[in-house]
Amino acid sequence: MSDLIKIAVDAMGGDGSPKKIIDGIILNHSTNKNNFFKIFGDKNKIDPLIRGKIPAGFFELIHTEKKIESTDSPLEGAKRGKDTSMWLAIQSVKEKQADIVISAGNTGALLVVSKLNLKMIENIDKPALSALWPNKKGMSVVLDLGANIECSSKNLSDFSSMGAALYNSLYPDEIANVALLNIGSEELKGNEVIKETYQILNDKKSENFKNIYSWIGVGTAIGAIVFALTNEPTSIAVGVAVGAALDWRKRKL
Repeated sequence: MSDLIKIAVDAMGGDGSPKKIIDGIILNHSTNKNNFFKIFGDKNKIDPLIRGKIPAGFFELIHTEKKIESTDSPLEGAKRGKDTSMWLAIQSVKEKQADIVISAGNTGALLVVSKLNLKMIENIDKPALSALWPNKKGMSVVLDLGANIECSSKNLSDFSSMGAALYNSLYPDEIANVALLNIGSEELKGNEVIKETYQILNDKKSENFKNIYSWIGVGTAIGAIVFALTNEPTSIAVGVAVGAALDWRKRKL
């Protein structure tokens, strides 16, 4: 088991839990035998769903009947205590009993409880939510997708580093290009934070990313805090992000 990737799973978070969560674990195990799952939740509900579907050597059940509700505010979720399935799963990473934590539950609570337990990377002030969006050639890493309402130019610069690191870990043979969501492709457009970010990113070009682009946000971009990391500068990325859709028009800074 020492060679397996240990994944802590909040089995009680999200709609249709724990069944949908356990179904996902079973599906993953059918094609990947390199993971060991530490499953946190109500053993009486989980055991009948997984027993016999995965060999016992690939999972462990940690019983708790307490969970953070989807209707809880982030603070309410954190206040539910240290014996909820989400808190215990995150704590297992802190205690190095697991390598990573997965939860489909309350996103706000997940951010708060993670920050309380795991702290932040040195010199990084704010966390970010990211997702993979398709482009013409492959996939783009987009962030931040809702973790923050307001960000400074430093935060946006940090997001570019975080996004580039994630992109490079997913696609090690590629070098990321960075795009900043704005209300227009011209350098003079956008608020002072965005203008400062342009300059910081231009000065920051490193081995992690080679080109920087300004992506036009069609709609109202709240804080314009979305970055896309893509290996295809001329690709089309369309979707909703912080109230704005990404247009294909990009301008190299």
